[in-house]
Amino acid sequence: MTTNGPASGQTGPGTASSLRMALRVVNAVLDREASGRTGFNVSRLASEVGIERSKASRTTQDLCDKGFLERLDDSTLRAGDAFFTAAASLHPGLLRRSRPLLRRMAVAHGAGARLSVLDGVQVRLLRAESAAGWSQEWQGRASLVTPCWCTGAGRALLLDHTAEDLAALLDDYELIGVGGPNAARTAAELVAANDHDRLRGVVAAHGEFEHGVTEYAVPVRDPDGRIRAAVSVVGREQDLLPRQRAIRTDLAAAAAALTDALGANDTAR
Repeated sequence: MTTNGPASGQTGPGTASSLRMALRVVNAVLDREASGRTGFNVSRLASEVGIERSKASRTTQDLCDKGFLERLDDSTLRAGDAFFTAAASLHPGLLRRSRPLLRRMAVAHGAGARLSVLDGVQVRLLRAESAAGWSQEWQGRASLVTPCWCTGAGRALLLDHTAEDLAALLDDYELIGVGGPNAARTAAELVAANDHDRLRGVVAAHGEFEHGVTEYAVPVRDPDGRIRAAVSVVGREQDLLPRQRAIRTDLAAAAAALTDALGANDTAR
């Protein structure tokens, strides 16, 4: 981050102040994005954070230059790839171990394979692999954001939520008109779908995010049993339905391996 503080390699009041400001700005952008509302432009961000517009402009430009924020065509801001790379580094064992597992599933099933985490009501894609010929359709962008209630990964990440938890989570969100033809339209429908899939041990989201698209997903738990991520296979329903038994087996094995990776990472700390 560019500052007027001490020479490179040292820290001081200027450096600390700039870092705190950058963190406030990024946090405000993330909170806005997670809320599902239209992102902040510089003027609205300055008002939200409580700083002068010129300072907000300099800070956001610095963050955009470094990849921690991205400026969209409408001048609103969202988190950038560098932010998610840094966030992912908090669990290096999980990210490192997931790559060959995802790649193997993508190739085996001719589809996309993904590792995702929950961020409020949204699902953020941390890593994706795809079979040859499917890179444009199923690869996905690192940090891709999708709704939690109409995606396989999202529903897998919510499997431990009670009916009361889900009602509170979705209280301010309009589910109608979002997702595919089979998406949940109420919190009660989401509860019913998860109750059904929980018994089978895998979420099967057919046409929930988009017509004709299926996503099979399972939660990745840490050694204490808490859901930390979801691993999924996504592709055309007609291609994946005949392979669903093999996909479920592969997803369960991948989730178990990633649980081991989380355990090893925690031990290393």
